[in-house]
Amino acid sequence: MALRNHPRVSAATRVRIKQLARDMGYTQNPEVARLMNYLRRNRAEKQLEPLAFVSRLSQEALEAMPTFNRHYRGAIARATELGYRLDYHTIGKDMTEARLGRVLQNRGVRGIIIGPQMEPEGRLNLQWDHFASVAIGYSFLQPETSRVINDKMQSVYLAMMSLKKLGYRRPALVIEQWVDDRLRNHWTGAFLSCQFRHWPADAHIPPMMHPSDRQQTVAWFKRWRPDVLLGVELAEPIQFLVEDLGLRLPRDLAFAVFDKQPDGPWVHHAGINQRSERIGQAAIDILGGYLMRNEIGLPDSPQVVSLPGVWVDGVTAPAR
Repeated sequence: MALRNHPRVSAATRVRIKQLARDMGYTQNPEVARLMNYLRRNRAEKQLEPLAFVSRLSQEALEAMPTFNRHYRGAIARATELGYRLDYHTIGKDMTEARLGRVLQNRGVRGIIIGPQMEPEGRLNLQWDHFASVAIGYSFLQPETSRVINDKMQSVYLAMMSLKKLGYRRPALVIEQWVDDRLRNHWTGAFLSCQFRHWPADAHIPPMMHPSDRQQTVAWFKRWRPDVLLGVELAEPIQFLVEDLGLRLPRDLAFAVFDKQPDGPWVHHAGINQRSERIGQAAIDILGGYLMRNEIGLPDSPQVVSLPGVWVDGVTAPAR
């Protein structure tokens, strides 16, 4: 029990026994550990161990957001494969953080997946000493825990170099400042780095960080004349440019998205498929490892697992 970090064994005893094991040359057999973990979970009853998916968004709101919903669905699928049940929990007016923490403890929940937050620098206080946790994305800031993210640097570089191969010469980033802040400015950092290294100085277009401002967006476009836009949410700024400047898509202006959906009404867009289901799956894999080792509480050395996206051609960015 001490070697498994069981909470019924005192911290001092666990440290002492682990040191004795190291002195004796003991190493864990991973196959035996996996078998014993399975047997312990199935000895008393055949119920699936509950895990919590925690968000400030209602389940209906999250499921209406394709990427967030794919995170969630991927996590559910992997949790079921590993013998867990993933339940959705919303923090809001009727369920405070303190109350949710008590509810989860009373229900025997040891592991939490923290869903993406809409606000930058999201924070949660859930009595973390009682839970193992993994966050999805960078919008959840405090306390620091392990997380799984789309590799923004790889995604942006892949998108820009794919567009360069298609013949585009003046790419421009269009993204709201708060959206970039949610992800610790990885979008702008990756774009500016790639722009600096792979495009001539006369093609260095400053990012448009306030695309919901119609006047600013139109003035910015007239000043810099990009031939392709990159971003996450491009519908509104593109509408401004089409209506005010009479641009024709994609003849006069192409675009590619960093969050391309593999199905649905926008399947024809060019861009990066983040394979969001795999992000949810990886979050469960990390959490399952913590639970198998009884590593409860915030990790001393949080992991950050970055998963690559893939470029997908689309009619919004044809070859030039």
